[in-house]
Amino acid sequence: MWRSIHQYHETQSKIVQQVRGLVNRSSKGRSTSESHKQATRDLEIALSAWHSSFIRIIKFQRDFILSIHGWFKLNLIPVTNDNNIKTIEPSVAFSFCDEWKLALDCVPDTVASEAIKSFINVVHVIFVKQSQELKIKKKTDTAYKELEKKSSSLRNIENKFYNSYSMVGIGTIPNFVDHIGQGLDARDPLAEKKLELEACQSRVEDENMKHSKAIEVTRAMTLNNLQTGFPGVFRALTSFSSLFIEALESVCDRSYAIN
Repeated sequence: MWRSIHQYHETQSKIVQQVRGLVNRSSKGRSTSESHKQATRDLEIALSAWHSSFIRIIKFQRDFILSIHGWFKLNLIPVTNDNNIKTIEPSVAFSFCDEWKLALDCVPDTVASEAIKSFINVVHVIFVKQSQELKIKKKTDTAYKELEKKSSSLRNIENKFYNSYSMVGIGTIPNFVDHIGQGLDARDPLAEKKLELEACQSRVEDENMKHSKAIEVTRAMTLNNLQTGFPGVFRALTSFSSLFIEALESVCDRSYAIN
C-alpha cells in the first residue's frame, strides 16, 4: 500500500513541477465567479479530509502494533500469588514485534502532516480573497445600476423640457436658451440631476478600479500560492512514504529471518 502511495505522490510531484511554467502570468485574469469560489471551498474541504485521513491511518497502524506489543508484554510477565515477578526470555516473535513498533515510532510524520495543514491554510486564504473580490464586484454592479437609473431619469427630464418648449412654440426658444444658459443652478431640477449623475459616474469609476485591482490581487495570490504550495505537499508526502517503506521493509526482512 505504501509503495503505491509513494509512486502516486512521486508522479504527482513531477506533474505539478511541470505545469508551473504553463501559466502565463502576464495575461489578464478573469473576474472570480461564484463557481470559482465554490471550487476553492470544495478543495479546502477535500484537503481537510485528506489531512484527517492521513493522521488516522498513521495512528491506526501504530495503535495496531502497540496493542500486539502490549499483549506480548502481558504474556511475558506471569501473574503469581507472591510478590516475586518472574520474567521469561523474550521470544523471537516479541523481538520482531518490538522492532516493528520502534520502526513505526521513528518515522517522522509531522513534516508531511504540517505540509498538508499549511496548504489548507493557503487555500483558505485564497477563498477569503475571492469572497472579498466578489463583494467588491457586487458594489461595482450596484453602482452601475444606479448610474443607469440616474441616466435614464436625466434623459426623461431633458425630453420633458424639450417637449414642453416645442409645444409652446418657436417664440419661446430664446427664453429656453436663457434657461439653459443659467448654468448648473442648484435650484434647477435638471442641474441637480446632472450633478447627481456626475457623482454617480465618479463612484462607478472608483468601484471599477477597486474591482480591477482586486482581480489582479486574487489572481496573483492564487497562482503564487498554488504553484508553491502543491509541490511542497507532494514532496513532503513522497519523502514520508519513502521513509515509511524503508521502515516496513526492515520489519519484513526481520520476519523473513524468523521464518
